[in-house]
Amino acid sequence: MTEDDLVRTGIGGLDDILTGGIPRGNIILLEGAIGTGKTTTGVEFVYRGASQFDEPGIIVLFEVSPEKIARDAAKLGWDLPALERQNRLKIIFTTRSVFSQELQQADSLLLDEAAKMGARRIFVDGVAGVLGGVNGQEPRDAFQVLVEGLNRENLTAVLALEASVLSGDRPAALPEESIADTVMRLRMEDISRATVRSIEIVKSRGHEFQMGRHTFRILDGHGIQVYRRVQAPRKASRDRAAAFDPTTRVTTGIPGLDEIVNGGYFLGSTTVVAGISGVGKSVMALQFIAEGARRGERSLMFSLDEQVPQILRNAKTIGIDLQPWIDQGLVRVQYDPPQEIEVDQHFHEIERVVTEFQPRRVVFDSISTYGSSLGTKGRAFRDFFHALIALMKEHQTGTVYNHENPEMLGMSSMMGDFAMSSLVDNILLMNWIETGDTFRLGLTVAKMRANPTTRMTHECEILDQQGLRVLPRQLPVAFPQVPFSGYQGLVSRGPTRHPRLGRRRGTQEGETT
Repeated sequence: MTEDDLVRTGIGGLDDILTGGIPRGNIILLEGAIGTGKTTTGVEFVYRGASQFDEPGIIVLFEVSPEKIARDAAKLGWDLPALERQNRLKIIFTTRSVFSQELQQADSLLLDEAAKMGARRIFVDGVAGVLGGVNGQEPRDAFQVLVEGLNRENLTAVLALEASVLSGDRPAALPEESIADTVMRLRMEDISRATVRSIEIVKSRGHEFQMGRHTFRILDGHGIQVYRRVQAPRKASRDRAAAFDPTTRVTTGIPGLDEIVNGGYFLGSTTVVAGISGVGKSVMALQFIAEGARRGERSLMFSLDEQVPQILRNAKTIGIDLQPWIDQGLVRVQYDPPQEIEVDQHFHEIERVVTEFQPRRVVFDSISTYGSSLGTKGRAFRDFFHALIALMKEHQTGTVYNHENPEMLGMSSMMGDFAMSSLVDNILLMNWIETGDTFRLGLTVAKMRANPTTRMTHECEILDQQGLRVLPRQLPVAFPQVPFSGYQGLVSRGPTRHPRLGRRRGTQEGETT
């Protein structure tokens, strides 16, 4: 099907899930309960056609006055009266019985007016009464008459139908659905006390479309924005994306760490830094971002835990001033509140920012907050994380995901309930290790796909105005503590002195053997 055969709705994101638009001349049944956005969708369909695609249109109203429609449209940035003055749009306020009779007449004034202005689109707001039929017609027969009248002028029509039967997960089929060419269902869904709107393309004759429920919002000054569901297939290049570069590495910016991760992370790879709260995951993330900026690489940080001013403050405590790099366009830090994440909208925003900014390094702080919002037992989080990894590999970024794992001390799983370790390339485990009356900080490289890994636990420390650094395995004699090489059982929370190395180190420190 060529582009000329498709009618682009012009509604943000909707044409994407319709693979370009709707076949010209289709009769579109727009179903939904009260408040789902049927009127806004239909009016925008006609408005976009008249204002953007040189396709004049007609809006037919039965209950809401033209003045109120124009008033509400103005809040969305649409000037309907201006289009009426240009004879590119006409609003007709009538009754259902008159409208139904008009479409059955050969000399219909409505269709004659449509022909004179060259109308290509029509929206009828509330056809339920029309489908009641006249002269005792059955609703199905009445709908067939309505469709035939609209087809005579080759109008692409949107017919809004208030359908309370659509409130459940398995809505009853409506008799008009078999006659309509395209059926769209609008819903308002309750998710953890929040309410989201969704749109589903049930059928659309003559072309391919993306099935499933996609969320949408009605935005002031813009109109409707549809967010394709996270699970929906993207372009083939993303599905085939991978960390394919075997030589280019993204350095960590953390003293002592590059040496034990083979010089850095592969470009396009996915790294999870997992550990209990307070072990320095965010500090490592800030050093990773700053290292990129020092090298002239664009670096991007998404945070769900801390607001941007607090992140900038924390960075200064470890000697990193992000603001000049932000001003230069090398660093971008974005905070999104996690309270009521709409995963489709949130992923759409991530796609937009990554495509626009083109970063080489990306940090997410943290994926455990996503788990709290989306849940870890069902598919929502896993589908989101799959899509996130594919997006970052397509753009060949070195991506770090911080993850708070409360089971790190005596851990049973590297990623707890998230069960995502098979999807990531690298896993760094951060640990508090109790020796005597002191907690010391340990780092273990648990996984590095396509890289040699020793899996030794290295001690780290975080210094004011310096950040985190990895200490050498063999500490100087003057260092006041036994090195980690003198212990065993570090990751399992119960470290004990190595029977040989511990005694040797004790002797050096003046301890009895």
